[in-house]
Amino acid sequence: MRYSYITGFDPSFYPRPYFFFKCCGIPTYFLRTFIGYLRNPQKRPRAGERRQRGTSVSRGDPLKALRNYLRAIYNCPRQDHTLLLDASLYELLYTPYLSKIEGEGVIVMNPYGVYAAKAVGKKVVVDLMDLWSCRRDVFALNAFDFHALRRADLVFAWSRAIAALLKSMGLRRVEYLPYGLDLQSFDPLTVSPHIFLERYGIDPSVFKVVYSGGMWKVDGRDVLGVEKLLFAFKMVEERRRDVVLLLQTSREVVELAKRVGVKNFIYVERTPKPNDPLRLSMFRSADILVLTASRYPAVYFAERTTLFQYMSSSNAILAEDTPGVRGAVRHGETAYLTPIDSPQKLAEGIIELVRDDGLRKYIGRQARERLEQQYTWQALGKKAKELLQ
Repeated sequence: MRYSYITGFDPSFYPRPYFFFKCCGIPTYFLRTFIGYLRNPQKRPRAGERRQRGTSVSRGDPLKALRNYLRAIYNCPRQDHTLLLDASLYELLYTPYLSKIEGEGVIVMNPYGVYAAKAVGKKVVVDLMDLWSCRRDVFALNAFDFHALRRADLVFAWSRAIAALLKSMGLRRVEYLPYGLDLQSFDPLTVSPHIFLERYGIDPSVFKVVYSGGMWKVDGRDVLGVEKLLFAFKMVEERRRDVVLLLQTSREVVELAKRVGVKNFIYVERTPKPNDPLRLSMFRSADILVLTASRYPAVYFAERTTLFQYMSSSNAILAEDTPGVRGAVRHGETAYLTPIDSPQKLAEGIIELVRDDGLRKYIGRQARERLEQQYTWQALGKKAKELLQ
């Protein structure tokens, strides 16, 4: 069967379509509404854009007014902020656009375009990047998303935990296909650690604790757990003076670190690309790579791409224990896991890894081996081919 990959996200920032192109020769198309395409055929998604984009909605747009009215009845929006009737309208507008795309089947990133593709007679595979919850405290799935997932011929879940959760909800056509890592384009072992150390003037003998990732706020609260790391490191530096925290994230973390009282930290500028040699060199030079989390469903159940990038470094990973993290690594074998939402335990984990050179090297080496065996794009590409066939 011939497939096409359909996405409303920028493939240079969310490169899953490139994985399917490399493994299976599947072309990529930008998801557009028919009207949106007629208005601006040359429009492209912006890097890092998480919202689905179709026709624009201005403040005076009647669609927005309708949406606000409907929220009094049903207030569980999709990731693109649509609800039910307006989501149906977008699917209707996608239909003529998708009908022009060649092939018998489509792969859609997240459950957008499922109904439209079905309407034009195509098989549909949902590549579920985000388990999008319309509530922060508990998992709540938009009804339109749920029915779209049920109508799909197959759903690829990016984590074991998400696959298990969807199956518990009655979705049986679900397969685990993680993001993994393309070691041909992202491999810290191919660069020297001195590139980063010399750029930032860091003494190689100090213990380097690295956090590289975003700061994502929902309802004004950090859902990636960066603030917890700062509180934990404040405890660490009170007991150890030979440890430095390297933060490659949003610049607002600088003021946050100052407010918490962290002193021994270095802010690392974001690189133009995830696999920039400077970032790879930072991973190579790290002693401990930290992955914090929260109970926000989209984070709690996820196997985040940063985790696989950390695994490639052959250095120790310290992660908060979530169902998503446990799907890819094991405590004491391929990572050091601490209870979630405990800065005290996070600090104790950092100190233990600093003290135990053998443990650090062991779990770092084991993580790299597990990545090479199970999570490279080459290995995952074979599984993707089998499932699509």
